[in-house]
Amino acid sequence: MKIRLFGIAVLMLALLVGAAAVVLGPRRLFVGGRQKLERGWNIVTGRLVNVDGHYLRLDRTGKGTPTVVFDAGLAQGRNTWGQVPDGVASFARVITYDRAGLGESDPGPVPRTSEQLVHELHTLLAKAGETGPFVLVGHSLGGLNARLYALRYPDDVAGLVLIDAAHENEYERIAAMLPAPERDKYLQHEGGDNYEQVNLLASAAEIRAAGTLKPMPLVVLSAGRNEWAGNDPARLQLRAELQSSLVRLVPGAGQVIAEQSGHFIQLDQPTMVVSAIRSVVQAAAEKRTSLSLAPVAPSHDDLSLFRPTLPMNTQPLFGEGSH
Repeated sequence: MKIRLFGIAVLMLALLVGAAAVVLGPRRLFVGGRQKLERGWNIVTGRLVNVDGHYLRLDRTGKGTPTVVFDAGLAQGRNTWGQVPDGVASFARVITYDRAGLGESDPGPVPRTSEQLVHELHTLLAKAGETGPFVLVGHSLGGLNARLYALRYPDDVAGLVLIDAAHENEYERIAAMLPAPERDKYLQHEGGDNYEQVNLLASAAEIRAAGTLKPMPLVVLSAGRNEWAGNDPARLQLRAELQSSLVRLVPGAGQVIAEQSGHFIQLDQPTMVVSAIRSVVQAAAEKRTSLSLAPVAPSHDDLSLFRPTLPMNTQPLFGEGSH
């Protein structure tokens, strides 16, 4: 009797698979099944981690401490880093990941601000068994996130690398330069009407209210080609001021001007980015809170670009406190 029931179950399963193949087509059925198998495998192997009910995708490679964690720009997945993670993996443990709704990660809860993104990253690392200390590398929006993470979890963060990072004061100041129709569209986008649904205006307010970073190794990499500003002298000056302001977040920080790069420095000059990360990793490993005056193993285009922090008494920007 049991054998007969088993045979009936097998036959029914075969009929269901056959019917699905007819309705969906063999290729679609195969692709869907493969995707489910891949997702299951990624969960089993720790590449997909349950964070408050949704799964986030991460990759881990390399060895050494501190661990380097990469946080990408707005609407950018873990593939935005190009060759840089492989270069860093030669001297440190590396973690890249897709934020919720990007790449292979599930959509996350709304509203989405840096506070929520930082919470999800912290939970992801904890669930994945990663205890730090961490050097956080943030590009664009990822720079805001990295700073907020360091403020929320100061004992977990040993250093920061900010790559053409967003600044909390840029949104209101850019908006003030735009004509009314363009300004409204810009503020709508930055307020959450973007692919990732991140409210950058609220994120900026969160950073402003979060306090002051503890002393730690910090490098700011700034694009030498500011395409977004065009030829507008006021916007070019604003960009330079905001990037210099990031260098003043902690004493002993440094700035690299990536003369040959646009916003995606990690793609235009990856060797420079790897060198900057190496400098911070080494300083953190040696328990130093300031940097050497030159990056380790610079490439031919890095030699004259690294400089120490601006004076700490430089006039702060509007809306900032002195650090």
